[in-house]
Amino acid sequence: MKIAKSTVIFLGVILPFVLSAQEPQKPGKLQWTKLGTTAQINNDFFTHVFRIRKNAGVFSKLELRINGIFVLDWVLVGYEDGATWSPTEYPAIALRKTYTFSLPDNGKMVKSVEIRYHDVGGPEANTAAVDLWGGRPKVPMS
Repeated sequence: MKIAKSTVIFLGVILPFVLSAQEPQKPGKLQWTKLGTTAQINNDFFTHVFRIRKNAGVFSKLELRINGIFVLDWVLVGYEDGATWSPTEYPAIALRKTYTFSLPDNGKMVKSVEIRYHDVGGPEANTAAVDLWGGRPKVPMS
């Protein structure tokens, strides 16, 4: 009886570790960093440029987090070396809380992000607050 109970405890405690060690690597979650400052946007201006601090690093994704709504028309990412990149497709849905874009894997540091938009609406008189965040893979703890 003691052997059966010990075996069950062993399998219940140790087996999950053995099985998880054999699973293929899952893509890691991203570590998100707020870039620049919050932008209050409205229907008076239809563009905003986020300036990124020099030591921010390299990111694999950018995300616009929105309090309010607007239709996103264009994103232009400017890199430290003068190169630019823009997504080829934009979501058509205005009622979104986030817009997320995967950046090309080029190892370049982002210098600025320009957004163009229209049809702004939000909690206060047709304004929306927009935060720009950058995501990169978490560094495994050693």
